[in-house]
Amino acid sequence: MSKRTGNAITLREIMDEVGVDAARYFLTMRSPDSHFDFDMELAKEQSQDNPVYYAQYAHARICSILKQAKSKVLK
Repeated sequence: MSKRTGNAITLREIMDEVGVDAARYFLTMRSPDSHFDFDMELAKEQSQDNPVYYAQYAHARICSILKQAKSKVLK
């Protein structure tokens, strides 16, 4: 993508396409002074290849385990 050739994409378009969480993750995982190629297909992929999807799945699983543990302690 190149601004000069007219095929650049805005941050708003990325967020609309892949969501705020994925955009934030992929943008912050790189150093600001490094070259950045955004892999739109990877960001949209719902598999363990996508680090955002994997982290969200892990978070949901941890919350479920903690909820089950809490209910067992209260019994």
